[in-house]
Amino acid sequence: MEQQSVHESAAKLMSAAEVWEDAQQIAAILQRHQSKVEPVVRLQIPLSVFVSALEQFDRDELIIVRRRIDERLAA
Repeated sequence: MEQQSVHESAAKLMSAAEVWEDAQQIAAILQRHQSKVEPVVRLQIPLSVFVSALEQFDRDELIIVRRRIDERLAA
């Protein structure tokens, strides 16, 4: 195996478990702040108006809507 050096030789290398824990913490923080960036409002409109609006979306836009709904249901 080839020996490699670290840019900061005095720095402690993190274990895989530590890296995973850090990644999970960052993901949780980003997820918490995501809802703060984009406010959520309830629309008081007839369902037919909502469906009509959806019918105007192209395929890519519908995929985005579906992804957002799936994310919301998974939370």
